[in-house]
Amino acid sequence: MDSVINDKIRLAQQGIARLRKIDAMLQNLQKQQSQINHKVAELKAVLGKENYDVAKIEDKSITSIFYSLFGKLEERVEKERKEALSARLKYDQAVRDLEDIKCQISKLSAERQNYINCQHDFDALYVEKKEQIMKNGGKAAQRILELTNQIDSEKINLKEIKEAISAGRDALDSLNRVQNSLSSAEGWGTWDLLGGGLISDLAKHSHIDDAKTETENAQRLLRQFHAELADVRINSDIRIETDGFAKFADFFFDGLIADWFMQSKINQSQESVSHVQSQVHDAVHCLESMESQTNSSIGKLEVELESLIVTT
Repeated sequence: MDSVINDKIRLAQQGIARLRKIDAMLQNLQKQQSQINHKVAELKAVLGKENYDVAKIEDKSITSIFYSLFGKLEERVEKERKEALSARLKYDQAVRDLEDIKCQISKLSAERQNYINCQHDFDALYVEKKEQIMKNGGKAAQRILELTNQIDSEKINLKEIKEAISAGRDALDSLNRVQNSLSSAEGWGTWDLLGGGLISDLAKHSHIDDAKTETENAQRLLRQFHAELADVRINSDIRIETDGFAKFADFFFDGLIADWFMQSKINQSQESVSHVQSQVHDAVHCLESMESQTNSSIGKLEVELESLIVTT
């Protein structure tokens, strides 16, 4: 394999590593800069106070006269001078630290410009070398093809997982709205039992109507979620329960139609929503776990592929 392109790839990799390190250092320095800026301001205030205390003692104020009467003036002056000196030393050091940090940030920011194109250079060299390897054939080329296909397959499944997660979250949002409407209807139902009359009756109907309308939307979203799950390659050790999706609206309306006005039936409908909410939540959680695993798998495959291309 061409040693020139190998050298260029190594240089690009070194540049990428240096850029990452510089970025980490800059992040740390900028955090320190913020902290020391705050420290300098605090120490400046302390220094001002200590200098004022020294001046007040030395200027024969009432306080200094009080100390002189008890023979402790010199002791007090010495104490205040020590505190003022301590404050001055701390302040001066903080100012120097701040200037040093600013200097380091400036130097690293300038150096960083030398490496900002390294990732682009590496990507171009990587493609070039990959094409060379593929032309030469052999075991390396075969393994590169296998890895490329595996990565592509994993990325397709990752896309499907993400779409399923999005659909599941949409369904959950809709189910939450159904539950909120039912909770409101339940509240008016309680008032109705206490003699709330026509107003509570109408209000309860309004919330139930809202729940009914949203239930239709939730059922549509549950179907969509179920369809999305069909496109996902689910791991054998993961089980996703979906038996409540298809007939969610049926179970929901059973509770309402049996006795539209009874508090107990509103509770039954809430239970049917909660059951499906739990199933959707568990399904989304499983999908999120699969998403993490798939991302990890892709990462490992890409590292192996990159290593194979760089070292061949």
